[in-house]
Formats: sequence, C-alpha cells, structure tokens
Amino acid sequence: MSSSQPAPPSPDDPARPGPEESYREFRRPIAVLALCTGTAGFLDAFAFLRYGTFVANQSGNLIFLGIGPAGWHPAWPAAGASLLAFAGAAGVVSWIRSLPGRWSPALRGLGATALGLSLWTFLNVLLHHGQDGPVSRAVLAAAGGLATGAFTTLFVRTAGVTTTITYQSGTVVKTGGHIVRWIAAPGTDRSRARQASLLGLLTLVCYSIGGGIGAVAQQRPHWVPAWGLLALVPVALLVRRVRAGT
Repeated sequence: MSSSQPAPPSPDDPARPGPEESYREFRRPIAVLALCTGTAGFLDAFAFLRYGTFVANQSGNLIFLGIGPAGWHPAWPAAGASLLAFAGAAGVVSWIRSLPGRWSPALRGLGATALGLSLWTFLNVLLHHGQDGPVSRAVLAAAGGLATGAFTTLFVRTAGVTTTITYQSGTVVKTGGHIVRWIAAPGTDRSRARQASLLGLLTLVCYSIGGGIGAVAQQRPHWVPAWGLLALVPVALLVRRVRAGT
C-alpha cells in the first residue's frame, strides 16, 4: 500500500498548501483519509436512518429544506438544525485552528470533534435516539451537525488534491475529471491525474462502506455516536507532533 501512496509535496515548493494539507499534519495521511471518510459516512447513515436527516451531507439537507415545507419530508426542521449547527461548528473550529498556540491545528480540530461527539452521544442516550418526536430529532441532528462540522475541518487536501471528509458531491465531480485526464493527458499531467483519481476513489469507497456499517449499527442505536470517538483515537496517534505555525 505504501508504494502506491502519492509523494508528499516538497517543503521547497512555493505552491505548497496551507496547514490543512494532511501530509503536514498526519504521519499516515492516506490511512487517516480512509478512516475519517469512513467514519463520516457511518455517522451520516446512522443519523439519516434514525433522525430522517443528514449530519454531514448538507447538500441533501438543502433538498429537504425545499421539499419539506411542500409536504414531502416531515423531518425538514431537523435538516435545518443540522445545517446551521454544521456551518457554525465548521466556522468556529476553522478559526480556532488558525490561532497561534501550544497545540497543533490538527489536535485542536480533533479535540473539538471529540467534544461534539461526546455531546451527541450523551443527547442520543438522553433523548432515546430521537424516538420521542420531532423536537428531540431536531436537537440530535443539531448535535450531530456540530460534531461533523468540527470533523470536516481536520484537513481538506492530501498531496495537494482536494479530499473532503464529510460531503462527497464535489469529490465525484473532481474524480471524474481526474480520471479523464489520467486516460487522455500526457506525461507528468497524467501521473498527477492518476494520483488524484486514486485518492478520490478511495474517499468515495470509504464513505460508502462507512454508510453500510452505519446502517447496520442503527439497530443498536444508543451509543453509536461514541463509535466515532473510538475512530478518533488512531487519528490522534498519527498527528505530527509539531507546534502550530511551524
């Protein structure tokens, strides 16, 4: 597997990406990418099957906000709660990651995600995983949105290629374009397109596999968000131990 990983960007490259570049923040970025996208798909599938809305796929929630008031999706208030919480958490945690401090941006992002998942787990148990009605489902969707909004800030690029953790519509578009260039482009461009295509396909496959596991897990729903906390442990162990801003 290691031989097929794309080379990290050179430190001397003037176009070197910013701190969200996973090669700068993690020692095994491909493994982290696979684990994070799989976890996001897992949490999203669980939330959809239990609350009737997504906590990561905010494109889907926007559709629910359109068709819900038209009478076709009663859970649309939960979709709105998730969307607002996701946006707020992503904005706040991105700002926290940019601040100077003792802890690296990756560790701060992981800490915020862990807090969000802990809150979601507590509320999921307290509110009986949304069985008490639409208000409890909206609260739980908001808690899930907070956690995944923090989660999506962990990184947005791997080897200079956009690799989004929590929503994959853009990944599908970009991967299609990279595959065409892989087939048609000459020389260096073709090699670069191959790397980007493989990263995109890995992301999509892991997200889908995570969704399947989330569908199975919803049969025992009380502690499912805590499973996301377990996934953060190996991610935290793979964080590069460097000071923020170095």
